[in-house]
Amino acid sequence: MVSEKVSVIIFEGGQTRSAVEEFMVKVRQAVVLDNIEKMKKVPVLDDIRLYTNYQDLAEKAAALGIDVTWRPRVRDFHFGKRLAGLVDKYRLHNVFYMGGAACPLIRPEDLAFVGETLKREKNVVIVNNVQSPDMVAWSPGEAIKHIEPPEADNSLGYLLRKHGLRRVLIPNSAWINFDLDTPTDLMILARHPRAGQRTASELAKAGFDYTRLDALKGLLATKNSEIGMYGRVGPVIMNWLNMHFMVRLRVFSEERGMKALGRLDRGEVTSLIGHFIDAVGFEKFFDYVAQVCDVMLFDTRVLFAHWKREVSENDRFNADIYRLSEIRDPQVRDFTQAAMECRVPVLLGGHSLVSGGLWALGEQIVAEQGRQSKPL
Repeated sequence: MVSEKVSVIIFEGGQTRSAVEEFMVKVRQAVVLDNIEKMKKVPVLDDIRLYTNYQDLAEKAAALGIDVTWRPRVRDFHFGKRLAGLVDKYRLHNVFYMGGAACPLIRPEDLAFVGETLKREKNVVIVNNVQSPDMVAWSPGEAIKHIEPPEADNSLGYLLRKHGLRRVLIPNSAWINFDLDTPTDLMILARHPRAGQRTASELAKAGFDYTRLDALKGLLATKNSEIGMYGRVGPVIMNWLNMHFMVRLRVFSEERGMKALGRLDRGEVTSLIGHFIDAVGFEKFFDYVAQVCDVMLFDTRVLFAHWKREVSENDRFNADIYRLSEIRDPQVRDFTQAAMECRVPVLLGGHSLVSGGLWALGEQIVAEQGRQSKPL
């Protein structure tokens, strides 16, 4: 058995331009620190490295005894080139990359699975999501030299597999599919009992309106509820919901993998629901939603991409939590107001809302009911 060490690399960085973005960053930093503590308790993970442009995060992580690279934000930052540079600099053979917002509920056994697989098998790439992973582990590390360095982590797993590495999926669960991309994800995490100590403390300051989320929880637990889902909805979450709840799903899935496949960057995203909304208008669309659903989960990023609009993080995030006064784009604001006025609860968010976030919420309901979750 090959016994090369397993090296974890965490990237967490960015720039903030509004209060809602700043709060997202604070929670993400808390998740990074909580996850580092989990990793340090998993023997098969030999060393942990953090790359960040946040000085306060760098200092707190260094105090936990890991290797930290702090760099002020530079305009020419390129994810793939920087990651490849770190792999080359430290001559890493078994590499375990995680985005800072990835898997806030990940378990030690999930982390151990990745490390043990890297040490046991060669020429593999391990991912937590087929379409758009934010946790990618691979061996040999030098394989990253032979791919076009990606600008974002979404396509890293796909490119390594295309290079010839055999793909291995981490055993599927809510804990490895749930990540933090939007304020809606923060709301789900804030109500979850397994949130890390630092994370829970930060989320307690949020002041979110949980009315719609609580309505969704109640409807999932109610027989024959009509649950509407739109966006990058995969078959796994539909199968899991059908196994655990006696609800009716109304699903329209579009543009899965739009980031990883480059469709978003090339402006190729198109949506049938988007065309329908364009034709009938926001109010009429949500009137139809209320006629067929008791609650609607809406992955707005597909619609925004369909519109070919550069919607800022400020506007996306404030739309997710219905802070209309903070949304600057008039089209996004009008859409959000129509969703807010819908006769049934409408939850807005990104991919996690209709995948890992919903799964984590469902697992919580199952546990509260005293039931055991069934494996897929």
